[in-house]
Amino acid sequence: MKTLVELANRARELSGVRIYKRNVEAVLSAVQKSGDFWEIIDMSDLPVPAASGIVKVLIEEGILFIDDEENLRLTQKGFDLVRELGIEPFTDYTCKACEGRGIPFYADIELYREFIQLTKDRPKAIRDYDQGSVTPETTIARVLFIDSRGDLRNKDIIVLGAEDDLTGLAIALTRKARSVLVIDIDKRLIDFDNRIFKELGIDNAEARVWDLRNPFPQEMLGKFDVFVSDPPETLPAFRAFIGRGIATLREEGGVGYFGLTLRDSSVFRWRDFQIALTSEFGVAITDIVQDFNHYITWDYHKETKAAELAPVKKDPKTIWYKSAWYRVEVLPGFKRWNEVISDNVFYLDEEGSTT
Repeated sequence: MKTLVELANRARELSGVRIYKRNVEAVLSAVQKSGDFWEIIDMSDLPVPAASGIVKVLIEEGILFIDDEENLRLTQKGFDLVRELGIEPFTDYTCKACEGRGIPFYADIELYREFIQLTKDRPKAIRDYDQGSVTPETTIARVLFIDSRGDLRNKDIIVLGAEDDLTGLAIALTRKARSVLVIDIDKRLIDFDNRIFKELGIDNAEARVWDLRNPFPQEMLGKFDVFVSDPPETLPAFRAFIGRGIATLREEGGVGYFGLTLRDSSVFRWRDFQIALTSEFGVAITDIVQDFNHYITWDYHKETKAAELAPVKKDPKTIWYKSAWYRVEVLPGFKRWNEVISDNVFYLDEEGSTT
C-alpha cells in the first residue's frame, strides 16, 4: 500500500495544487465523521481542488468508494489503513450558540431583527463578481466584533467590495459610526443600500459604485479609521481590495477587517497573503477567528469549478464554505498601495473554485 506521502504526491499531480501528508490525514479523519463531500471539505479545511484530488486518489487506491447515495465511504482496506495509522474521526468542540465566533449575533437582537426585516428583498449573489453572501447571523456578528474591539463608535468606516454581505448597511444601522462609505462594483447593491439609507434618514452613510481594479482618487486616501473587505483570493485581487483598504486609512493604528478562507486558498497562499500584509503593507495581524464567516451556498453552485471538480454530483445540503475573520492594524511607516490592477487572473486561479 502507498504511504500517505505517496498518496499526497499523487493527489498533487492530479489536482495541480500543493498537497502534503497532513492533508490526506485530514480527509481520512473527516470521512469517518461524514460521507458528504462538502462537509469533508469543511472539516478538512482544504481548497476544493485539493480535497477533490485527495478523494479521487483514495478511490483509485481502493481506500474509499462512493455508495448509491453519493456518499463517500471507507472500504475494508480504508478501515485497516486508518486503524493502522491511528487516524481517528474528526472531532468538533465548536460552541453551537455562537457558532465558534465568540460573538453571538443575538447579543444585539434588535439590530438583528431590523437587519432581517430590511433585507428581505436583498439582491441575490451573482457569479459575475465572485459573490457569495454570508448568513445574516454572520453579518451581525461581524458588526458586534468590530464594536467589541473599539472600531465602530465615532469612527469613519469604509466597506470595500464586500457589500453582497450587506456589512456596510448593518454598520450604518447601528447609528454608532461617525460615517460609513460603501464601495462596490455591483450597482444593484449600491442602489439597495442608498434606498434604505434615504428611507431611514441615515444621512452619514453613502454607497458608491467603484471597480477596485482602478486606483482611488486622491481625496479618498487617508480619510478613514477602519476598512472592511472580503477579497477574492488571488494575489492580484487581495492587493486590490486590502491594499486599497489600507490606503484609505488615516494614520498608524488604523484598522482593517476582512475574510480569508481555506476553501479557495491553501495555507501556502495564506503565507503569501500574510507576507504581503506584514512586509509589503506594514501591518500587524491582531486577530484570526477561524470559520467566523458562514456563507449561504450560492444559487449558481452547479456552474462553478467546485461543482465540476467534485467527485460526486450531490449538491451541498449544509453550510460548507466558511472563512476566517482577520483584524489588522497599520503600524508606523505603513504603505498605502493604490496601483492599477491589470492582471487577467483576478477572481480565479489553480486553488480557487467558486466562480
